[in-house]
Amino acid sequence: MIHQVAMEFHPVSGASSSVSFAGDTLILPVVSHGNVGQLATDLLVASLAGSSRVGCLDHPALLPCVGRDAFGDDAGPGGGHIALSMEVYRVNDDDAPGVVLAQQRAEVALGSQRTFAADTARWAATSGFKEVIVLASAPSTDANAPGQIGGTSFRHVTASGAPDDRCVAANIPHHNQTNEIANEKATPPWSLVKALRDAGVTGTALIATCSEGDNTEDAKAMAEAVARVIHGGDGTERFPLRSNDGNDSKWTTPPSWAAAYGQQPIASQLFM
Repeated sequence: MIHQVAMEFHPVSGASSSVSFAGDTLILPVVSHGNVGQLATDLLVASLAGSSRVGCLDHPALLPCVGRDAFGDDAGPGGGHIALSMEVYRVNDDDAPGVVLAQQRAEVALGSQRTFAADTARWAATSGFKEVIVLASAPSTDANAPGQIGGTSFRHVTASGAPDDRCVAANIPHHNQTNEIANEKATPPWSLVKALRDAGVTGTALIATCSEGDNTEDAKAMAEAVARVIHGGDGTERFPLRSNDGNDSKWTTPPSWAAAYGQQPIASQLFM
């Protein structure tokens, strides 16, 4: 177990060390079944006009992770920086004021989930975020999953325990998480929901039920759900989405997805 740790925010080079998140909405994925929350965050960062990386978060419980910028070159949201364990992006657009996304790319060290969750919640509280929207996923065979095996479905839980009216209006049913929190389950998102409650932070977790595999369509459904919760109705009509070169999809997929689930099938003509 890791003790006496704290979440630290490091702004990108050249940015003010006093980046303010007061009054902002934090969208925060957790590492969970199918990585739907992380994939949805990738879509949101790549698709929202005006999104750019403002810094990264560091915590001793986060496993080290480094790689190429997930969003391409210097012109992308990542600014050409190397990808790290946990990155913070801000949307600078009048149609999405105060939206901040923290992309978690690395897992948490074994036995440190509760500590990490508590420190994340404390950071959100001290940073002055208005609310935290947690993105998570669970197996479609979960006994608590509505519909169970089938297409992507969603439910929501809140730190307060009361339904979130925005989610109810978006047809995302409320799930009573009393047992999970009472039993202090360390698995995400329960540990984070409990930590947000204990820190006095307004928090809502959107939970997708899915099967593991190619979860890109689940991620698009979750990105749509986030837009509906933040803006209501067809939220993507009000979200400032980037141009995606005529693609029929509303969402721009990041370059890092190109080979995420294997290369394209080899053309049969090569064997003729």
